[in-house]
Amino acid sequence: MMWFRISILCLILIGCSEGGRDKLSSCDELKAQVVSLEKEVANHVSLDTHDASHLMKAYADFANACPADSIVAEYLVRRADLLRGAGKFHDAIRLLQNVHDGYPTYENRALCAFLIAYLYETELGDDEMAEKFYKGVIDLHPESNEAKLAALSLKHIGKSPEELVHQFQMDATEIEK
Repeated sequence: MMWFRISILCLILIGCSEGGRDKLSSCDELKAQVVSLEKEVANHVSLDTHDASHLMKAYADFANACPADSIVAEYLVRRADLLRGAGKFHDAIRLLQNVHDGYPTYENRALCAFLIAYLYETELGDDEMAEKFYKGVIDLHPESNEAKLAALSLKHIGKSPEELVHQFQMDATEIEK
């Protein structure tokens, strides 16, 4: 009976190690698919809906299958950009928020936080949420370039394009003096 249990345990361990190899192989294949699609898209003059959909799916498939891979956060940000381009602003915001909160060592976290605010302001016209998130960028990432951009954006939030042009002209006049 003891040998039977040991045999079963060995079979399970062998199966697990082979499953690990399958996962590694699968991750390599999924990453290769992403790279191939990115190259294909780069050769086009413009990104059509079909290509964007395939690339979004490839990014998501890779992230779901290989969550510990160091490139996942970057792929998810690229996916968020494609979602934004497809007009799915709320989905893009949620994804950027998940990357910001879920990948604390990701080098572009401040950019994710800034893009959330920017999408609220420019794409959704929600100045209240944009202001909240711009302030969040400044609080969470005070030394970043994105914090400087957020502070500048807060200065001009809610202004029409005409008001902005007038303000820039006034600023330019002051600089010349």
